[in-house]
Amino acid sequence: MGTMLLAVLAVSTIFFVRAERREMEDILHEKGKTASNIMGPRIARSLRPADPQAIAAELRPVMDDRDFDYAYVFDDKHVLATVSDPGASAGPRAPLPALDALRPGHPTVRIVDNYMEILTPIAVDGDTVAGLGLGVSLDLLARQSQRIRSRLLLVTAGLLAGALGLIFWWTRKTVAPLMDLKRGAERFSQGDLSVRVPQGGIDEVGTLAATFNHLAETLQRTLEEKDHALTEANRLYRNLKVARARLNQAERLSAVGMLAAGVSHELNNPLGIILCTAGNLREAIGEGSAFLEDIAIIEAETQRCRRIIQGLLNFAASSESHPIDVDLNALLRDTFLLALRDGRARALTAEWALDLHLPELSVDPHQMQQVFLNLLMNAADAMEGRGVIRLRTAESIEGGQRKVMIQFADHGCGIDSADLDHIFDPFYTTKKGGAGFGLGLAVSYGIITAHGGEITVSSERGRGSVFTITLPVRAEPMRAETAAR
Repeated sequence: MGTMLLAVLAVSTIFFVRAERREMEDILHEKGKTASNIMGPRIARSLRPADPQAIAAELRPVMDDRDFDYAYVFDDKHVLATVSDPGASAGPRAPLPALDALRPGHPTVRIVDNYMEILTPIAVDGDTVAGLGLGVSLDLLARQSQRIRSRLLLVTAGLLAGALGLIFWWTRKTVAPLMDLKRGAERFSQGDLSVRVPQGGIDEVGTLAATFNHLAETLQRTLEEKDHALTEANRLYRNLKVARARLNQAERLSAVGMLAAGVSHELNNPLGIILCTAGNLREAIGEGSAFLEDIAIIEAETQRCRRIIQGLLNFAASSESHPIDVDLNALLRDTFLLALRDGRARALTAEWALDLHLPELSVDPHQMQQVFLNLLMNAADAMEGRGVIRLRTAESIEGGQRKVMIQFADHGCGIDSADLDHIFDPFYTTKKGGAGFGLGLAVSYGIITAHGGEITVSSERGRGSVFTITLPVRAEPMRAETAAR
């Protein structure tokens, strides 16, 4: 639009300058004609007799008009008189025209040496006896045209500046909001739902921008609600899976506990009789009998069966818990020193990361020490009796509930992913060669659950295991019957 406007203004300027030039030429023609009509009779009187000085005197008043540079009177053969401005040379600038070629009332114009000469006849008694020539420098027309051109250029520049300002304002008001809307739509299509476009006014573009913003806000709010609902559904699903796993674990433990309680009572008496009978046989056959080794095997295996049964009784027993306020950091240190007395953990070292501001918990210290000792011995077995176990305690808040975390991390052989789901099941063990009965973690699980806590494990084969115990911090001491349940 600016280019078109500039082109129109340039063409208009050219035509206007040409029109002004023609108009100035016409004005000069009229002035020359008028001057000839006025001076003709006076010059005619000076021609009889022909007096050059008198003719020149009649011509000098013409020089008072700044438009004329020189004037002269001529006949068919020569110039009779001539006058000129001080800065201009006298005319004529070309050969004299024939007098009969001049027509009264119709000045003849010719361009000679950058001058325009206006030629008119002078008649005496109806006969053309001389001619009058008036010279006008074309520089005057050029200067006048230049002034007009400069003024037009100033006007054009002003109009162009105004037009550009108008275009800029129109662009800002109309095109810029549309471009903003286009960019916003592109970002919106790329998934940026937070994009908003400015609302310039109450016109159609402003209404469109408001509609776009409302659409983006509505869609963003809908997707946020959807994401929130999906997150909540995932959380509930995870909680359901955890609750289902705990329920299955509790059902398995309950069934095993009931079976263990019944079986243990039924097997204890036969095993006692077998052990007593083996002792009687040992005394009866004497020291030199070849059957002493067999009797020793019977006694050892019977004792092993009794230990298994005792473990079952410990697992199934609903022994009463006696919770007191306990410093878990101190209990953990004491349990580690106790574990070092066992040959399996004698070369074990600890890396401590204890929270010195850990609150005291109301727990049964003997049961909790049993859990700690079992995890320490399992770590020692996983690291084949030597290595570093990292013991860490910390306090956290989950769901508005204060909790204490106790963590056991070793660098042992680790646990296969297939075994992790059954690690707390009774009689499930990863130890080879009958090194364990698979009751330690099951009993630990029951103790922690009875205290309202949770025990979890994360492990990778060949990279160690991390057992984490989480216990709630209660405002009041835990009641004994709650712990027992």
